[in-house]
Amino acid sequence: MKFILNRRTFLRSTTTGISTAVGLPLLEGMFNSQSAFADAPGAFPRFFAMYVPNGIIEEKWYPEDGTKTNFDLSNCSLREFDRLGLKNDISLYRGMDNACDKEGSNGNTHMIAISSWLTGVGIKSDESQTHRPSLDQEVAQAHNAIARSKVHSLQLAGNSQLDKPNNNRYYNPLKNALNWGANNRLLPLRSALKDEFDKLYAGADAAPGTGLDRRSQMKLSILDDIKEDRARLANQLGADDRARLEDYFDRLNNLEQSLIALENNSDNPQACPKPNIASIPNPNNGSLNVSIGDHARIAAKITAQAFECGLTHAITYCAGGEAAGCEYRDIGIGTHFHNSISHNRAGRYNDWAKIDTFHAELCANFMREMKDISHGAGTLLDGTAVLFGSGVGNGDNHKQTDIALMVGGHFGNWKHGRYHRFNGRNHGDLIDTLRQEMGLPTALGRNTVPIS
Repeated sequence: MKFILNRRTFLRSTTTGISTAVGLPLLEGMFNSQSAFADAPGAFPRFFAMYVPNGIIEEKWYPEDGTKTNFDLSNCSLREFDRLGLKNDISLYRGMDNACDKEGSNGNTHMIAISSWLTGVGIKSDESQTHRPSLDQEVAQAHNAIARSKVHSLQLAGNSQLDKPNNNRYYNPLKNALNWGANNRLLPLRSALKDEFDKLYAGADAAPGTGLDRRSQMKLSILDDIKEDRARLANQLGADDRARLEDYFDRLNNLEQSLIALENNSDNPQACPKPNIASIPNPNNGSLNVSIGDHARIAAKITAQAFECGLTHAITYCAGGEAAGCEYRDIGIGTHFHNSISHNRAGRYNDWAKIDTFHAELCANFMREMKDISHGAGTLLDGTAVLFGSGVGNGDNHKQTDIALMVGGHFGNWKHGRYHRFNGRNHGDLIDTLRQEMGLPTALGRNTVPIS
């Protein structure tokens, strides 16, 4: 009789007293036939979104010219997608305006733009304390209605810091308002990646002081902690599944070591001063980060690992809060993105385009990593929807028109390698088309945008 492994199997620690639970990648041993293994993505796709604050240089972000199916990415901010062989895994949507602009949202451009980006519905104002659930939360809810995920969703942030304290309401929680929960309330961003990693791999009975911190103190890796359960499982698997599992464990170990290195190489607090939390209604966890590239790459690895073993199905990465932003030292820019660059388009045009390109490179490398991971009969990019862009268009004049929007991954009937152009269409139509193509019951029935 063939050994059938439960899809929701976790490997657990048995001797150290640390509550550890490691999910498994998709294996043939979880299915009763190869055809079932091939059809494994599930009822709803996974979802990842990367948000860029403060807007973009629109004419540099998109290709300058070309047709719907014949366009050149080599001279625009998205060129890394072409270089990494991802052109046929993405579609571009140019000339769309944020729903907040179309639907009469009131208040500061930054706040209402980010608040409306993942909902596709204009928020009432920058003082609103409730909105509607964002797309990532709708995906998470749909998955959890079928089978509860270990972690409902992750809201990761590249730098969740607010600017220095200021009595003006311009410095308010909606600077970080990308994610809205099922209760219509704002969800906090989390930039402390080590904590989020531990959340994914902690056992059900984990208590404070367990997990990554305690393993570090004991000089013990996750793989050391589960070695007995790991060996027992390996003896029950076929050769192909053992190879898949070893590849997965190698990547998990590399990720854990990267997180420890990032923690030990702490950021310089002078570069992005920590605000007086008591003076600001701050919805985030107050951690600092100025190593933007390293931080984003590790967040991408956490996302890929979590998706691969089904620990969660909805993750967002906010590169920074609106109207905030530290220095991009990774690419030689030592001044504040919002204050010094996005408010000085003419004088800092090239630096802004360089930041746009940097963000695009981070997203492209994440998608390439997903495409390189085998999953079922395809890759992890199959059965995953990706949304990348910004809720603000030209940040210098604080417009929410001509915003950056790219859809990637393979799900529903979406056909990629397309460059769609519009003249002021509501971006909420794109968000609702995503809902419909992902099969979500929360679709609003809006007019769909072209997907082929």
